[in-house]
Amino acid sequence: MKNLKKLLAIVVCIAMMVPTVAFAATSSPAKVDVKSATAKSLTYNAKSQTTTIVVNGKTLTLNKDFKVVSGSLKATKAGTYTVKIKGIGNYSGDTTVKYTVNAQQSYKATAAAKTYNAKNQTTKVTVKYGNTVLKRGTDYKITGVTKAKNAGKYKITVKGINNYKGTKTIYYTINKAAQKSVKVKVNASKKKITVSGVKAKAKVTYKSANKKVKVKNGKITVGKGVKKGTKVRITVKVAATKNYKAYSKSIIYKVK
Repeated sequence: MKNLKKLLAIVVCIAMMVPTVAFAATSSPAKVDVKSATAKSLTYNAKSQTTTIVVNGKTLTLNKDFKVVSGSLKATKAGTYTVKIKGIGNYSGDTTVKYTVNAQQSYKATAAAKTYNAKNQTTKVTVKYGNTVLKRGTDYKITGVTKAKNAGKYKITVKGINNYKGTKTIYYTINKAAQKSVKVKVNASKKKITVSGVKAKAKVTYKSANKKVKVKNGKITVGKGVKKGTKVRITVKVAATKNYKAYSKSIIYKVK
């Protein structure tokens, strides 16, 4: 009899506990306030991008965990943006967060080489982000020497603006021109070499392959012991100048 009473007491206790347990199992967890929310920063890439909202290290899902009250999660241009959000679902409260689209600095700049032509020349500067050609005055500005006349190496500084930042230092060259108009003529009977068409008053020198045949200022002097009909190689050299390359030409002089 005592055992029966004890069993009934246990059953009654269990019955009384069931509603409490069931209530605990079905009750909703406490909602998380979004007041500590942050928005991920972005870097300009010439496309529309979407920031993400993070609360306590967890990335929230739009229209499940929160909704946008004002502003936008999407942005393209570099700058700072403000968006107001409201928690939904397991999140509560509302807050305003800011995020930044940072200016891009991974761009490349080049300047085209030129060849001296006795005139002022302007180099072509090309600045690109990926395959996109950037615009001067909109995406970057230039300082340095972009226009020059003489052969040499010139420096240009490109500075990103608006959606771009950082500076790039580039160089371009105006190469020396070739002495294309030089003409060399030999008058064997007069023992004379005439060199014409030399630019920039470049120095002209002569070198004979025969020690007994000398050339000075275009005049050929044949020493003793050199037989008529002897062929001598003479090299005419035009020295390089500030704007012109060196020039060299070999001719054959036949002793008369």
